[in-house]
Amino acid sequence: MVDPGASIKQCYNCGTMSTPLWRRDPTTQRILCNACGLYQHTRHEPRPQALIDAENEQEDPHMGGGGDGPQCSHCFTRKTSVWRRNKDGEQVCNACGVYYRVNGRERPLSMTPSKVKPRAKHSQLEY
Repeated sequence: MVDPGASIKQCYNCGTMSTPLWRRDPTTQRILCNACGLYQHTRHEPRPQALIDAENEQEDPHMGGGGDGPQCSHCFTRKTSVWRRNKDGEQVCNACGVYYRVNGRERPLSMTPSKVKPRAKHSQLEY
């Protein structure tokens, strides 16, 4: 049951209303989105407007019928468990990012599967 008196959360710094995790400013206790909270925690200053604007510009092409969301800059997949950034700052899927980190070279496109496999659950051990 939703409390009708509860206010909708909005980041005090950038104004976003959607984030994977809400955080708080340690000194003022104001609500921050995940990105602003992490920036503030690591740099001890608010996230600059230039970074907020750059992030909003990146997200705009994926809004409203322009596709199914982000796309890997290497293998062009749109489905992955985690998005990563390559050494040039481009968005890559988990498989391409991990392959590059482990092998020091780009993942061969022949390794791209036609279907993304979900993570296997741990089997329960019987005693």
